[in-house]
Amino acid sequence: MTSFLRILAWVWAALLLVVLVGTFRPGTPGIGLAGSFLSGAYPLHVALAGVLGILFGLAARAAGARFTGVATAVLALAAVVGSVTVLAAQGRAASAQGVPLDWTATLTELGQPDGRPDRSVEFAPGRTLDLYLPTGAGPHPTMVWVHGGSWTSGDRGDRTALNRWLAERGWAVAAVDYRLPPPEPVGRDQQRDVACAVDWVRAHAGEAGLDPARLVLAGQSAGATLALSTTSGLLDGTLACSEAPAAYGGTGPAGAPPPTPGPPPVGVVAYYPPVDLTLVDPDLQSTLFGGTAEQAPGLLRLLSPAEQVRPGLPPTLLLLGSADHYVPPDRVAAYDRELRSAGVDGRLVTVPYADHVFDRPFGSPGAQLTREAVIRFLTGLN
Repeated sequence: MTSFLRILAWVWAALLLVVLVGTFRPGTPGIGLAGSFLSGAYPLHVALAGVLGILFGLAARAAGARFTGVATAVLALAAVVGSVTVLAAQGRAASAQGVPLDWTATLTELGQPDGRPDRSVEFAPGRTLDLYLPTGAGPHPTMVWVHGGSWTSGDRGDRTALNRWLAERGWAVAAVDYRLPPPEPVGRDQQRDVACAVDWVRAHAGEAGLDPARLVLAGQSAGATLALSTTSGLLDGTLACSEAPAAYGGTGPAGAPPPTPGPPPVGVVAYYPPVDLTLVDPDLQSTLFGGTAEQAPGLLRLLSPAEQVRPGLPPTLLLLGSADHYVPPDRVAAYDRELRSAGVDGRLVTVPYADHVFDRPFGSPGAQLTREAVIRFLTGLN
């Protein structure tokens, strides 16, 4: 029994040490990702794991493994203190936004519950969108949601609980699919798919109870980048569902007329967007550009939000974890400053200690905080 408790205590202590170091030294290779991911999205669970570690340490000490028990208890206590620090920081961030956190939800809502879309439709050949509709008569303000997945994976159900939550608060959501590789590169094709979804909303607004004049594009990770860059293309007339001429960003006949824009998007919501595509992994650059970003400067201008900052863009809400390992937080903060310097309304909301996809657990403090930031942003657009 003593041997079992000694092994259990050491294993538990080692795991807690990894999380503790990674949380406060997120740049540590490997460990940093584990720590920020767990502490950023599941801080209450890490605290409880620390409490359990203290109990394991005390049990090992009582069984005769004195050094092991004391060491485990001390490390576990440090993990509890660390997780409480994270909880306090995220709680302060929520309080500053006037958002009360539901700690029961933090403990129990660990994924994305099925939001049960009201209907699914094919908006383009082989492309489907899920509609989440508010109750009551429309027309309802509408969000086109673009899923993440590094431009190579993912599906329209990635934030189904969030979409239902928004519908319950008066916003219709159209969560869309878009083409994924192979073949490669994807280039403008994914943007065109999102533009086709926007066209579907405009064309079917009456029958679906949607308001195309109050249309917002939104997404997470790669989907956030697509939402930002698609909005830019729709506003400046370089992007449409149909093939536009090369002079307008498409591959259609040179003499074809430019695309005719419909009502422009009135806002963008972007969860942890890769805004500078020169900074993404070289393999992803090949998927997007057919080579490096530097080898395709024209596509870079069309696909990378950092290349598209200008006056006249709609209000933009950026949501970010301060310890994001996939999207450099300082680059997103710089992008936010560039937008505001260009006169674009909006703001950046940062979740302390949180990593990428911090909102995947529906009850995480970051998910709760950013949901409220989103609905307040959307309400301000009405």
